[in-house]
Amino acid sequence: MFDLVIVESPNKIKKIQKFLGDSYKVSASVGHFRDLPLRRMGVEAPNFVPDYEISEDKKKVVANLKKSIQQANMVYLATDLDREGEAIAWHLREVLKPKKYRRIKFNEITKKALTEAISRAGDIDMMLVAAQEARRVLDRIVGYTVSPLLTEISGAGVNLSAGRVQSAALLLLVEREQAIASFVSVDHYKLKVSFPWPGRQAVWTAEWQHQPLQAAMGVEQTDLFTHAPYLQSLADAIKGQPAFMVYKVDSREEDRKAPAPFTTSTLQQAASVKLGMDVDHTMKKAQALFEAGLITYHRTDSPNLAEESAQEIRAWLTGQGHAVPETRNTWASKADAQEAHEAIRPTAIGIPPSDFAPDSDEMKLYKLIWLRAVASQMVPARYHATKVLLLSAVKVKDHNLQFLAKGRVLLSSGWMALTPDDAADDKDEANADDSDKALPELQEQARLQCNEVHALTTATKPPPRLTDASLTKLLESMGIGRPSTFASIVATLYKREYIRKEGRKLFATPLGIGVITILKGRFSFVSYDFTKMIEGALDQIATGKASYLAVVGYQHQVLTSEVEKIKGDPSISAAMADHKSEMFGDQVSCPICSSGVLRRRTTSSGAFWGCTKYPACTASCNDTKVRGKPPEPDLSSIRTKDATADNGTPKPERVISEVNCPKCKKKKMSLRPGPKGSFWGCLGYPSCKGTAPDDGGKPLMSTPQTT
Repeated sequence: MFDLVIVESPNKIKKIQKFLGDSYKVSASVGHFRDLPLRRMGVEAPNFVPDYEISEDKKKVVANLKKSIQQANMVYLATDLDREGEAIAWHLREVLKPKKYRRIKFNEITKKALTEAISRAGDIDMMLVAAQEARRVLDRIVGYTVSPLLTEISGAGVNLSAGRVQSAALLLLVEREQAIASFVSVDHYKLKVSFPWPGRQAVWTAEWQHQPLQAAMGVEQTDLFTHAPYLQSLADAIKGQPAFMVYKVDSREEDRKAPAPFTTSTLQQAASVKLGMDVDHTMKKAQALFEAGLITYHRTDSPNLAEESAQEIRAWLTGQGHAVPETRNTWASKADAQEAHEAIRPTAIGIPPSDFAPDSDEMKLYKLIWLRAVASQMVPARYHATKVLLLSAVKVKDHNLQFLAKGRVLLSSGWMALTPDDAADDKDEANADDSDKALPELQEQARLQCNEVHALTTATKPPPRLTDASLTKLLESMGIGRPSTFASIVATLYKREYIRKEGRKLFATPLGIGVITILKGRFSFVSYDFTKMIEGALDQIATGKASYLAVVGYQHQVLTSEVEKIKGDPSISAAMADHKSEMFGDQVSCPICSSGVLRRRTTSSGAFWGCTKYPACTASCNDTKVRGKPPEPDLSSIRTKDATADNGTPKPERVISEVNCPKCKKKKMSLRPGPKGSFWGCLGYPSCKGTAPDDGGKPLMSTPQTT
């Protein structure tokens, strides 16, 4: 007999078994093993009781766990710490029905953490389970209700998808795409003057502040100055009167506090910016580090370390000769943070990144986590910052033109000795200013002569394209989904071909833009505020402030009403017609089933074209690329995985013509059986109904017909 410990991932088994010893047996559920049915809704109003099924590929796992339970004294449900983990623990209890069980939670895979978890074993948190179940049911109701409707509206033979969180995330990308497309650049102008630096072969600069002049003249103050001739007249005047007076010097010391240890979201952002990792890859590598016992649990929204962890880091820093603040550094949390456990950190500060293979992604990510956690408990970086306000001898309406110079010098590096920045934000070098440059020591009332005047022309730039990092930051700040789900959200958008990536930049595709055009304004879930409200409602379920039935029932009621409006809305067809060609391009009818169309698919081994009626039709063909033209399907390579007729006999291979249809002049033709014998039909059917008689295995092109 033994005590059975059930974790989610089989990759944890060896490590945990080693720490717990032979009196325990460690097994895995291999993640979620029970879910809503794949091919039906699985939940109905008014009670919304889910009809769960054990996944086909997990039935053997469940059978083995049932055998192990028969020999176990006690069953410890050791699934992950988040809502999903709590739900898996509940599903294990419901399916396995152990006589004695306890729920244990640990934030890191170490002997100490496991021993403490077992000593404080408790029960399953049913409020967390209810929150997870509500999330799953809401996703199912929205997806299984709206996706078929969207597909039907499109009339393109292509399965389209909508989702409660997925569509709100897509809206962000589409609106950014539209903002970039509609952006009109505005020229604006700056005036800079430079001064010699006493005793150095160098200059320092100051920039004209146009708003004080606008205020003095009684005109509207603007962020940008757009009157080029006027600015040039000021530049010419300053060249004639280059005298300046130092009006005010503001010098002070400023501290820059260390950045907080990583949360899930900031880790995803930093890995994207610093390491070029996408969100999915980051989470997989973090999972591997957690399972190896090297970092704490990586799904967390708390920016703070536990007291004991912070003290361990502070002791290590002191031993290495680094200064630490009097008390541990802490950070304010977001209002909706769940904070079930501490920020991400190494399980042992004494394991430096150098212990890893130097080029492995795990090492790079571990180093990022290690540096951030250690730096978080160091003293601030200290700067000497200076602002100098200068008055020009040139006056306009008795107003001296004002110029501002900024400078900043690092006095002590503090935490920046370990890592130079917080690594989580994309940097726009084009918008960098001169504030980190030094200024000479200047006294108020001092007189100066500028040696150069620069009238600069610049232009406003369109909003930057989103990246994995900036999208993650936006999703979190707007309350769309949870950081632990961002990877799956983005992966779904890629899979549906609603977005694409070039380098690090994300683009909404015409298909994605078309889907949002149809959904926006017609469904509440394609709304930032509504999505955030539902996420807040899920949090309330988790804390017992709202009920599962109230939240799910409300969403279902809203969605049902919106679907009824859509079905009677003639404008939806017009919207679809306006965007159909952009969304789906020049469609190619499937030459095997004739009811689906061929869509381009991308896999790790390359691109191919497959029928949208898959798995009912398994037709596929090779991809062809011609420089300067969009990819096309190579219809001569058309094939099926299981080309059998209804009676089980092999289907004859579809014969494709070498010449184009005589009617549309665009598509090839395929040989098809007819009541009066074989004939050739256009592959563009039903858009093109061109046909031709068969002439010994070739289309007779002299007599094109239309059926």
